[in-house]
Amino acid sequence: MTEVYSLKRKYYRRSLDFKENMAKISYLNEEVFWEDGQGRLIPLSQIRTEDQSKDLMIESIATQWKETQKNLIGLKKWVYAEIGAHLGILQTKYGSKQKDLSGGITLKDYSGRYKLQIQVASILSFDEKLRIAKELIDSCIERWAKNSEPKLVAVIRDAFRVNQQGKVSIPRILGLRNLDIEDEEWKRAMEAIGDSVLVEHTKKYVRLYERDEAEGKYVALPLDIAAL
Repeated sequence: MTEVYSLKRKYYRRSLDFKENMAKISYLNEEVFWEDGQGRLIPLSQIRTEDQSKDLMIESIATQWKETQKNLIGLKKWVYAEIGAHLGILQTKYGSKQKDLSGGITLKDYSGRYKLQIQVASILSFDEKLRIAKELIDSCIERWAKNSEPKLVAVIRDAFRVNQQGKVSIPRILGLRNLDIEDEEWKRAMEAIGDSVLVEHTKKYVRLYERDEAEGKYVALPLDIAAL
């Protein structure tokens, strides 16, 4: 236990700028206490050696994880800055004044080994017109009750099914507009769906691909730890 405690104190001295770690250890009458998940101060002497070792391990991982996260954020900003500088040179050369990357962009090195791609995705939602569309669709289904195809009705109703967060699926809702249904009320419902779409914000994604020389196709080089 003494060895683990020594490691623990060494770790805390090495991490003075991480205040959340420092909050876990306290001293009272020269006795060491650790704070548990409920905010209680537990004497170090009552904490099992394996729990102390696990605590040290997880905090060490968390510290390195946060540092890597900062590096990735810095990498992302640097990549965008580099691409922006390159585009700035081209804009100056050709007299263009376009400043954003709203349409995305794909760049390749001279040999074609690497492909750098920026994609821009729109984050969508619906306003109150979706409720009107749902009422019109329900009216259609009720009117078609006897003659409608059960599978078609199931697809339409499934489009408005909500997930655990109480939200509808945007692709399923928008997918209803691809159904070829000749009905005036249905067409008004599809118009209401189209008018209900809101663009909340856009998000940029940057990805790097490397060409597989054997197969000739590009393979993504993920920075997502879960994908490695």
